[in-house]
Amino acid sequence: MAGLRLKSLVEPQAVAELIQAIGGNVGIADANSKALLGDVSGGASRVPIIVNDVTLGWVTGTPAAASAVASFLVHLAAKESERRALSTEVLHLYREVHLIEQVSEQLAALLDLSAVGKSALDQARRLITASHGSILIMENPAGPFSSIASFGGDALDLSPASRFAASTVERGVAEIVNELASDPRTLDASLGSLVSAPLRAKQRAVGVIALGNATGAPYSTTDLKLLNTIALQTAAAIESALMASDMVDAVRDREQLKAIQKELDTARTIQHSLVPRTFPPFPDRTDFEIHAEMTSARAVGGDFFDFFLIDEDHLAVVIGDVSGKGIPAALYMAVTRTQIKTTALQGMPPEDCLREVNRVLVRERVSSMFATCFYGVLNTRTRELNYCSAGHNPPQILRASGAVEPIDLIGGMPLGLFDMKPYEGGFIQLSPGDALFLYTDGVPEATNHALDDFTDERLASVLCAAALLPCKDIVDRVTSEVLAFTAGAPQSDDITMLSIRIR
Repeated sequence: MAGLRLKSLVEPQAVAELIQAIGGNVGIADANSKALLGDVSGGASRVPIIVNDVTLGWVTGTPAAASAVASFLVHLAAKESERRALSTEVLHLYREVHLIEQVSEQLAALLDLSAVGKSALDQARRLITASHGSILIMENPAGPFSSIASFGGDALDLSPASRFAASTVERGVAEIVNELASDPRTLDASLGSLVSAPLRAKQRAVGVIALGNATGAPYSTTDLKLLNTIALQTAAAIESALMASDMVDAVRDREQLKAIQKELDTARTIQHSLVPRTFPPFPDRTDFEIHAEMTSARAVGGDFFDFFLIDEDHLAVVIGDVSGKGIPAALYMAVTRTQIKTTALQGMPPEDCLREVNRVLVRERVSSMFATCFYGVLNTRTRELNYCSAGHNPPQILRASGAVEPIDLIGGMPLGLFDMKPYEGGFIQLSPGDALFLYTDGVPEATNHALDDFTDERLASVLCAAALLPCKDIVDRVTSEVLAFTAGAPQSDDITMLSIRIR
């Protein structure tokens, strides 16, 4: 056995006692015939001391005595060999435990993937001979590999395209390939040997750590064990780094959501400031009453309403619905409402007003959006209503007698689509006590959990029962009936209502 000397075996007291017990006429010499114990010049027999096919020395003396001492020395040599092997294994285990502690301490403090990879490869290079190395990870299960650290330059067999990496993850075990050129998975000839180990954390393979040798120097099972140990610690650190990254992303996303929500709240405040919010709006007028309410399906919406006095005797009422939802619809709503009010204050008839607004929207069109709209001008002295509808839901007339009837839809296309046909105006005569109910399609199209619509028929029935109520109570009654019908189902569209009554 390499490193085992016969001189260290003949020193124990047990050898001297054995020789004395058998008569003491025994000599022991090493492999070079140098006397180690007793007289080696004579003796009837010379017996070799052979351990693992290596002659450590000789025993001279009588045949029986020489054989007995030689056998005993072989036994001692075997025990010493076993002790040394155990000592080597213990030393290796100590180094492995020390490595685990050292790698764990270093990697546990790192939360950056590239820093984790670089530190792990540095540890591996100090313990295992390698000219090339890389750590490949999969941020998602079964996802593609990406490299977080490497050394030694480009080597296809250690790149994200490595077949060895895919094979190591698939098999889930570490591997040595000392004849790399003959392996069918080889992508190039830049490396001669390779050792790889999977990075497993919480029963999931997160990647591979691999080392290669351009010289072709073979790797041993000891190298494999060391790399596997490093892989276990590296996988845990990578998992922690990924979790930390996810947490950072979550915090950043949460902050972004807060910022977006704040912007939406501001947009909602601005949007609602564009429509009348004070009721009654004209407390000194006793010839009519008016009330309106708007509920957006999102933070901001595309519905709008307005009313304003053109002069002492003419009250303008507007309600509209922009296609789409959210911020784009809200912006288009703001533009449309502003254009209508600016044009209406010039005193144009409703049909001319909508024609001009449509011309502007078509000319300045920057999106595929459009808006339905109903615009009417009520002569509060004669109770005549001139109106025009741009593809909007027909308002309902609530007669003082309790009857409910829709207004004839006279007008034209929704605003912002085509600048072609002119808009036509309509006319109705209202009587004292009559009321108008204007609304957007979010009312009849409100759905319950079974996806049933509220419908125009159900709205007409509710209005019949509320026909003689004050304007605010009419709006509140329809709102409560819609809420009862939907029974907590998500609101699918903006809901806007406006009611005006002639006193």
